[in-house]
Amino acid sequence: MHQPKVLIVDDDDNNRGVLCDALGGESYTLLEAADGQQALDVADKELPDLILLDVLMPGMDGLATLHQLKARAATRHIPVIMVTALNMDSQISLCLDGGAIDHIVKPFSWLVVRARVRAALRNRVAAAEKQAANRGKVIGFIGAKGGAGTTTTALNVALALVALERSVAVVEMRPYMGTVAQQLGVTASLNIEQLLDCQHSGDINSRTLGNCLTPHPAGLQLLLAPPSFNDQREIAACQAEEILKVLSTMAEHVIVDFPCQPTRAVRAGLHCCNFVLLAVELEATCLASAQAMIEGLKSWGIGGNSLGTVLLHHRAGGSSMTVGYARTHLNCRIIGVIPPEPELSLAALKAGQPLVLSHPESTAAVALNELATRLMADQVPALAF
Repeated sequence: MHQPKVLIVDDDDNNRGVLCDALGGESYTLLEAADGQQALDVADKELPDLILLDVLMPGMDGLATLHQLKARAATRHIPVIMVTALNMDSQISLCLDGGAIDHIVKPFSWLVVRARVRAALRNRVAAAEKQAANRGKVIGFIGAKGGAGTTTTALNVALALVALERSVAVVEMRPYMGTVAQQLGVTASLNIEQLLDCQHSGDINSRTLGNCLTPHPAGLQLLLAPPSFNDQREIAACQAEEILKVLSTMAEHVIVDFPCQPTRAVRAGLHCCNFVLLAVELEATCLASAQAMIEGLKSWGIGGNSLGTVLLHHRAGGSSMTVGYARTHLNCRIIGVIPPEPELSLAALKAGQPLVLSHPESTAAVALNELATRLMADQVPALAF
């Protein structure tokens, strides 16, 4: 169960101590910051569930810190309760107009502090549940290593979902060297690069995202990566989060193709996913990478019923490894097994027509369609062996 994080910001050690004592008996993880800049740094790193923010601080005061928090995409949704020694209507009005949800007046009443913190966290959970109910399902695909067939699998699943009359967006979550356009036979100048200059809260919205999407004739909406190599551009964690949050309001299913590098953007994006699927090729080096990747994902808090694997055969008779062997060595549920269709797969890549479109009756296409159907479920079921 998630233990809420509460960040306490005050330049006075004694005041921070009093608030920590007041909340010490609750099931919270308490974080501290002694000034505005430190508060921003901790909030960026820890993404607390609630911030108690002192108004009067030297340097960057509470109001300036509040404005910075609300201007950043990564922290603007964090509720803030202002803490003030001045019970003045004008100051309280400025705090509420700046985005704070409540205020607490010094000297503190432990009962009031606890009650207001509980109410704020309760309202945050309720708002998150309401928002989630109105969002599409975000499914992340990530390879145990490069060349595992992750992108191909993600695209086939996306097209299978379209065939099931779902609205689907595909995101190539990388700043360069995209391959989705080539695999789909699409020529487009629009890509994710146009969003990388968005630095302020609200810059990434349905309008700006819509202007970057490329439609595919089958019905997909594509947010492509640039095809060229430019290692000077990176996706920020807050940009990855905003892209997926906004797209989930625009499509019933969002399929995300992640690179296998453990960047902050990948981590942030994976945390936005309702389900994460790890693509594992049935060969020894990929299986070893998958074991390490599964442990790494679990250390990020991604595991249990929100994580599964899909086993991929690339070549018929090309590996002596069996599904049974992989199942006993992976500490993770297997959601799908895609059998080898090497000649058909190669022809599909050359034609820019993934298997579920070019050869829908093939064994691999049938398995991909079955995988798509399982991924639609609220609780994704594992394969029965």
